Amino acid sequence: MISLESVKDYIQGLSYKEAVRLIFLYIAVFIMVLISLLYRHFHAIADMEQKTKLLNNARQQVQAILTEYDHIKNKKIKVDALLAQDKNFYIQKYYQDTIASLKIQNQSASNLQSQTWPNGYVEESIQINLTSITMKDLCEFLQALQTTTRVFVKNLDISKANVEKKINVNMSIATLKPVVEKNK
Repeated sequence: MISLESVKDYIQGLSYKEAVRLIFLYIAVFIMVLISLLYRHFHAIADMEQKTKLLNNARQQVQAILTEYDHIKNKKIKVDALLAQDKNFYIQKYYQDTIASLKIQNQSASNLQSQTWPNGYVEESIQINLTSITMKDLCEFLQALQTTTRVFVKNLDISKANVEKKINVNMSIATLKPVVEKNK
């Protein structure tokens, strides 16, 4: 083991040139160690900043997902409340009553079609063909449909009829009903 006395004797035995070289060597080693420590420090800070940005982006995405979830949940609550108001709503009867009240002739409707959605609702829709009607009749029919929030238009196709100033309309209207699970 090296004692302090032997190091002291070694330093005192050095010439001026050798002492200056040794001092410069120690200073160079000190500067290299300092540079490596600073490099590691700033590299660690840059790495932490990058990870912080990634975490912040992930946080914003999660926040957007949660906000969208709350929005959808609120809409589902509103839809459930709307569906609970009139449990005996039948779209075919509503359609027939609306057509009769507007006195629209030359119409036909398909049978009721049901489709179960994974969100807990059954969509009931009917395909409607209105032939040789005026645009006024169509607008009145669409306004009548719009008065009931339970009914929505899925698609609407308007074409020119063979009769002047008349149109043919092919459309689909639908409503939602909650799924009723049967007991086994």
